[in-house]
Amino acid sequence: WPLQRALGQDGPVRRPHATLPAGRAVATHLAVLEAAKWLAGARGASHDGLTTLDTVTLATTTHPTARLPQCAVCGDPRLTARRIEAPFVPASRPKAAGDLNGHRALTPAQMLERYGHLVGPVTGVVKEIRRAPGSPGFISAYLSGQNLAMRSGTLAGLRAGLRSLSGGKGLSDTEARTSALCEAVERYSGTRQGDEPVVRETYRALGDEAVHPNACQLFHERQFADRDRWNSGGSHLHHVPRRFDEESPTEWTPVWSLTHRRRRLLPTSLLFFGEHEAPDGLWADSNGNAAGSSPEDALVQGFLELVERDAVALWWYNRTRHPAVDLDAFGESYIERLRAGYRSVGREVWALDLTSDLGIPVVAALSRRTDKPAEDIVFGFGAHFDPRVALRRALTEMGQLLPLVGEVTADGGGYRVTDPEPLDWWRHATAANRPYVRPDRAAPARTPDHWSYTPAGDLLQDVRSITELLRSRGLELLVLDQTRPDLELPVVKVLVPGLRHFWPRYAPGRLYDTPVELGLRTEPCRLEELNPTPLFV
Repeated sequence: WPLQRALGQDGPVRRPHATLPAGRAVATHLAVLEAAKWLAGARGASHDGLTTLDTVTLATTTHPTARLPQCAVCGDPRLTARRIEAPFVPASRPKAAGDLNGHRALTPAQMLERYGHLVGPVTGVVKEIRRAPGSPGFISAYLSGQNLAMRSGTLAGLRAGLRSLSGGKGLSDTEARTSALCEAVERYSGTRQGDEPVVRETYRALGDEAVHPNACQLFHERQFADRDRWNSGGSHLHHVPRRFDEESPTEWTPVWSLTHRRRRLLPTSLLFFGEHEAPDGLWADSNGNAAGSSPEDALVQGFLELVERDAVALWWYNRTRHPAVDLDAFGESYIERLRAGYRSVGREVWALDLTSDLGIPVVAALSRRTDKPAEDIVFGFGAHFDPRVALRRALTEMGQLLPLVGEVTADGGGYRVTDPEPLDWWRHATAANRPYVRPDRAAPARTPDHWSYTPAGDLLQDVRSITELLRSRGLELLVLDQTRPDLELPVVKVLVPGLRHFWPRYAPGRLYDTPVELGLRTEPCRLEELNPTPLFV
């Protein structure tokens, strides 16, 4: 789309033919031969896929294809709509044994075995899963193609790179590959394909069934008024839409309220990624989107992401001081190996307890260089009922940023991205001039025993606990099932109006009130006092 727009074309840019007449003739004759074989009854596995011929080696490869159950011609075009319109009813899902980093219904190896066919260079939903370039041997980080949630309107945006690719991380390569696969499918499933159910009406006419989009976006009125300045930098992460017109008809899609067991409506453009800006000016982000081994698993993971980012926003924009997490007290060999790896590349590692009023453990892992003035501070975040899992997730997520700063030269070059926000942070932020990234030494370091945690053996128990927790805080749990019938890898989008994104969105609410309630501030921060450095991940 950026190239198409730059060239003033009304369709995709035509690619040049990289073939010879002889090759095209061979392809045509082979296609005719295969059709004749099929008509004659000579049918094999190759007829269930797309076969490619390498004209250099003359080797052939068959790529699997699958029927679209929701096809408007040969299938049921209402499959997706019916799934979305139906009430989301959680079922019992016992957790898999031996899953150290997620408490899911299937192990990472089982997920790869079940859904690995979705990866392929020709017919796959995911083109490839490859190790992140520049990753040191002590971390497991993989990439899985374009990040469909981060479409850019400019060529510069496409080249910037920090969030342009989907990826995954984990305690092992298998776990990281599974994570990368799930993120890519999550983004694909969350992209609008045209068969989603919509209601076209004004916000005013829909009454209390409709959720105002800014209850989820949470932009401040001053941001709307100053949106031209906010958007002049071209950052997708810091984009401010125009004010939502409550009197203008727009498209709405149903979501299910587990809190009130009723249908709610949100603007479709706030729920699904699109190629272009929607007529109502809204756009979807991936906050709360998750793929999982079951719908319940995906719901739990999406909710934990909301909790994590809410807690991070409270810390980052208020610049509050938080206790250290005692890494030694966790006694895990993985943590020791990781710290040794960071030391080998001249880095220090520490962690902070960011747990908010919701009580679910949230951890920030951080690392800085100790061998040059520019500290290249990287970080990762994790949330989970189990504090050990929260810490592991934060550490593995931090590892995804490490390759971007791993080959930096003394003159300030060598970064793997060109985004101005992270480059400015890495070149100028230090533990000394950003004291909120360091532990509060006046508070005791957190050990695993600090948190009260009772394991649940079934994901249904987690879903019920989440629902009741939010109800007790006056918050509503909304769920949208985005699972695609042709993929069947469970994907949901979880929304909790009022919880904060960690991007710069400054509407009144928890961002100002919760730090005071937690005793981290004596009075609410004023808008102009918020951290002037927006979070850039």
